[in-house]
Amino acid sequence: MDVIFLLLLFFMLSSTFTSFAQVKIGNPAGSGGRGAVPQAMLVLDQARLMLNGREIAQTDLYAKAQALQTREIDRLLVLVRGETTTQQLMTVMDQLSNIHGLTIIVAGPE
Repeated sequence: MDVIFLLLLFFMLSSTFTSFAQVKIGNPAGSGGRGAVPQAMLVLDQARLMLNGREIAQTDLYAKAQALQTREIDRLLVLVRGETTTQQLMTVMDQLSNIHGLTIIVAGPE
């Protein structure tokens, strides 16, 4: 019985259940105005997404963000508002990070 427990413990500790990913985020413009100005804005307010003032569905985010690049928009400001969770932000960031050439700038409430 002890051997089975030790083997179980060994395999649990030596295996990886999830793989961690990194999301690259652009630096916001400083107070001196030296940073690049975002050309589009995505507001994330809990489960609501608004791209340039128009509400969009989570499932449409990738296609709408890709459409920005056809209009030569390569910098997107993601504004986090309300009771938005970190998981909601990371879901959005994961979708946006798959778009090559799009610089993402995240700003919070404060």
